[in-house]
Amino acid sequence: MTDGDRRNLITDNRALRRMRRQTIHAIMNQLHGFDAHEEFSDLLEEAKRRYSITRVGLFDIDLVLYDFKLGMPKAFFEVKSRNQVRDGDGYAMFDEPQYTFLEDLGNYIGVPVYYIIKTPTKWLVWKVENGLAQRRQLTDGKTVVLLPLEKARPYNHGQMVNRFLRELLRR
Repeated sequence: MTDGDRRNLITDNRALRRMRRQTIHAIMNQLHGFDAHEEFSDLLEEAKRRYSITRVGLFDIDLVLYDFKLGMPKAFFEVKSRNQVRDGDGYAMFDEPQYTFLEDLGNYIGVPVYYIIKTPTKWLVWKVENGLAQRRQLTDGKTVVLLPLEKARPYNHGQMVNRFLRELLRR
């Protein structure tokens, strides 16, 4: 090993350590953000109980595609993992209050809302529309919506970029 090789290793090790620190810092920021969301949600729930308010809910939207020129959103996205896909029965399951909120929001503002699931091999995309979801009450009293997998538009990576997202960006 030459002196030049050793210097490169030192530089590479420093760069690697810096990258590790930056990665840990980014993860910690995300965790603090999750913690802040949870704490704020808890505060809202406490206020709802204290003042006997039952008609409001708190929801987040994962992503907003925003058109700066028009000054308005072009689309809303709720992005989920494959855990929502129920193997064997042909449905993906989601939280009903959030789905209803997103359905109402899209109708009220006139902006499309999409549920997107990333599976190991593809992306599944549903446009939230009236009549798409089947509402079911579980034995624990929780209400869910079921979206039929046959109604999802499947895309691979290239199709997400070159079809689905291109169409949204060009609107």
